[in-house]
Amino acid sequence: MPPSRPARTRAPPRRRTYHHGDLRRALLDAAVELMREQGAEALTLRAVARAAGVSQTAPYRHFRDRRELVAGVAQESFERMGAAIERAVQRGDPGLPALRRGLAAYVRFAREHPAEYRVMFGAELAQRDDMPELDAAAYGAFEFLRAGIAGLQQAGLIGAGDPVLMAITAWATLHGLVMLSLDGQTAVTGRSVDTLVDAATSILLAGIGATGVLPHRKP
Repeated sequence: MPPSRPARTRAPPRRRTYHHGDLRRALLDAAVELMREQGAEALTLRAVARAAGVSQTAPYRHFRDRRELVAGVAQESFERMGAAIERAVQRGDPGLPALRRGLAAYVRFAREHPAEYRVMFGAELAQRDDMPELDAAAYGAFEFLRAGIAGLQQAGLIGAGDPVLMAITAWATLHGLVMLSLDGQTAVTGRSVDTLVDAATSILLAGIGATGVLPHRKP
């Protein structure tokens, strides 16, 4: 009878390691998934660490507290929205058609990523003077709208006035449409993105053309 084989020792499970940059990526990905499933209130450093499969102290290598974690999610979301708008703008004719495509991309992103959108424009990050990178990413999405309106003014397609005030008004309209949609208001949830954006854009531009001149900001 041949000698019995020695019992094989099972190698200990390999622990996943993170190189520079990988940990932050894993934490942000876990944060987004957690937020989509349970809402932004579920975002804590401990919960995200558990979801990412890392130690409870690991998130502190990149985020001092929950607010910085939420800011990281918001910044990436603004950057993704900005990229989506840019792609839409570059996809066809310039001028008013490009503005309409950009506005549609804004609304479409919000409706496809409701959890991220609520964090991006939530009260928790409304004051972000201490977060210049987040502030720059947030302003980038607004700048598309301001620049688009200024371009239409230069082309003589809309009336003169402060493009910043016009952009804020247009943004407020879009944001209102988005929030009504995300909150399940039946007047807008059954409408397509293109229908909502076309109606809002047409009404806004008609109003700008009818009033002629909006007041300029003081320097």
